[in-house]
Amino acid sequence: MLDDCVLNNSEFGYIAGNIDGGSENGWSLPAEYGVLTSAENLQEQGTNLMFTAYGEKRFRVMKIIPAALSAEDFGDVFPSVDELVERYIEENMEGKLYIRAEVEILPPVDGVIDDDDWMDILEMWAWQIVEMSGMFRNEELVLSEVFSVLKSEFTPYSEYSLWFACHSLLDSVDDRQTALASTSASEIMQLLKMTVAEKNTQLKAIRSVMENDSE
Repeated sequence: MLDDCVLNNSEFGYIAGNIDGGSENGWSLPAEYGVLTSAENLQEQGTNLMFTAYGEKRFRVMKIIPAALSAEDFGDVFPSVDELVERYIEENMEGKLYIRAEVEILPPVDGVIDDDDWMDILEMWAWQIVEMSGMFRNEELVLSEVFSVLKSEFTPYSEYSLWFACHSLLDSVDDRQTALASTSASEIMQLLKMTVAEKNTQLKAIRSVMENDSE
């Protein structure tokens, strides 16, 4: 897929797997919402391709186009792409060795986030970074300094900064799919506030247990 996209200078879909576990011909099916992206700064490192990908547009999957061959476990000896293509090319000239889809490109979200609400999220985010660093990395950070860094990076508010916050703060596939399906910035903001507040409450509980155990 990456070879095709690089050679044709085309975008590809960055999307999570279907959380309900759906599959077709042994291939795991994608979730409903994803992000179109393109490969930049492409570099070869041995047999690996390293690249930078930036999400550019949201999309919704409308129709799955199955891979030309069923999924198969080849063990330690993996056939070449040419050998695999030979299996289907005469019957399916347009087939590919990966799942594709017909998609609907979604418009930018409506509205903007109020400055005070955006500062609230950044402050909650900063507190989370400080707590996680202290508890799990044994590295004490200063809350005001972390908050200052986040403000310098993510203000003034923009839709880009909103999606970056979603990427950093929303852990579950369900929450990320809900954000991608949203039509307004306020919907996403409410989701962010709810999930970050829940995580911070959990961190406070963990901190309390750790402090009690150390006494």
